[in-house]
Amino acid sequence: MDYSINTMKYFRFILAAMLCMASVASFAQRSSASSSRVVSRPSMVNGLPIVYSTSLEAEEGIEIAEYLDALLPEEQTIVAEDRFLGKNAIRITHPEGMGLWNYELTFSRGTVILSGGSCWAMRKAAQLLVEDLASSRVAIGYTRTGSVEGEFLFPIAEGADLRILDDNIWDYSKDTIPPVWKEIGYDCRDANRGPQFAQMVRAYMPDVLTIQEYNVHMDNVFYPLIAEYGYVTATTGLDGKLIPGGVEGWNNTPIFYDKNKVELLDAQYCLYTPTMWSNHGSKSFTSAVFRRLSDQKVFAVINTHLWWKSDKAQPGSSQARASQVRLMIAQAQIIKGKYNCPVFVTGDMNAEENTVPIQQFITSGFKPCYKVATSYGDNQNGHHICGPNDGYSRVSRRKGETREVGAIDHCFIWNEGEAKVVVFDCLTPYFTVPLTDHYPNLIDAKL
Repeated sequence: MDYSINTMKYFRFILAAMLCMASVASFAQRSSASSSRVVSRPSMVNGLPIVYSTSLEAEEGIEIAEYLDALLPEEQTIVAEDRFLGKNAIRITHPEGMGLWNYELTFSRGTVILSGGSCWAMRKAAQLLVEDLASSRVAIGYTRTGSVEGEFLFPIAEGADLRILDDNIWDYSKDTIPPVWKEIGYDCRDANRGPQFAQMVRAYMPDVLTIQEYNVHMDNVFYPLIAEYGYVTATTGLDGKLIPGGVEGWNNTPIFYDKNKVELLDAQYCLYTPTMWSNHGSKSFTSAVFRRLSDQKVFAVINTHLWWKSDKAQPGSSQARASQVRLMIAQAQIIKGKYNCPVFVTGDMNAEENTVPIQQFITSGFKPCYKVATSYGDNQNGHHICGPNDGYSRVSRRKGETREVGAIDHCFIWNEGEAKVVVFDCLTPYFTVPLTDHYPNLIDAKL
């Protein structure tokens, strides 16, 4: 699903309210059982149960049923397919082979079929179905098809005005498909995953995007796609040279920003040294200071990927991560001294919250976004199986299910002043599972 399971009701009600505001004139108030919903829709659709399949992911089954129910003017009955004994219904399906972003609506023989290749496509179909019911478009033979590809889907949370999207996108840059993935029947190469990451960016349109494990191979696929939506990188160009203030090489922890919303004031790149604590030059931090074009407010973002091995695998690893954290804290203090603005820190830190490296952040006043979010803070650990030898699965191998115990991806806010985090969410639609072993993190904040 697009947002975590625990936040489905929150965002479902927001979208339902938005849709209802746009189409409220089309609906009459229910005055009696015989005159309910003076909406020009076929009487045979009135009162139809919403039937979902329990074989689908919850986000494509019961949660879409609940979402559709929230959009409709009156409450419908929601029934699992294996318990439905009737004939006519609004059926939610995910046909095998349907394109990831595609959807289809049909009405025939008293049954509406809502189909989609993903929860995002299904949500769009649900919105369109309600609109078409309100405008008398649904009748015998009704069909509507489309795609959410290239669409902006998720407005920023109420009360927020700044959005940051963060993810470790899995550095798999080979031109071959691993045997396990061949058996599964999924192409995990960048040419397939890159466009899906780009659609994630388009769907949420963050002001700032932070990425870890970003390679040249992925850049060739991904960057041109998001550039079409106005995104530029703060520290690297397509030639791999770092600007300004960096060194020649490749930045695996870049920061991208929407040039239509913010302007770059300052950017720095730091490759962690010595190289024994930065495998393949992949462990680094990037910092960027931005000024928002709409109101000139300034904020900063630091993005990082810390050393990855355990102390058992390589003694001294925890202290190496701790030293890397201290460099970021120093950079944040430099930014404060020059700009005195809120600082957001994001990244794959390969350490849990109770470890020495992360406690350095917390004892220095950096606040975990999920703990200080005023409307919702997701508490999932944000990690699952996805790798060249394992294939992919929802199963997590972290130390605990909760973010506090098991998460290694962290997002902080520091020197916030009047700024605040409104929503922190871990985005878990099923199509993201084969993309990377890290679920994307979303911060909707108010400056």
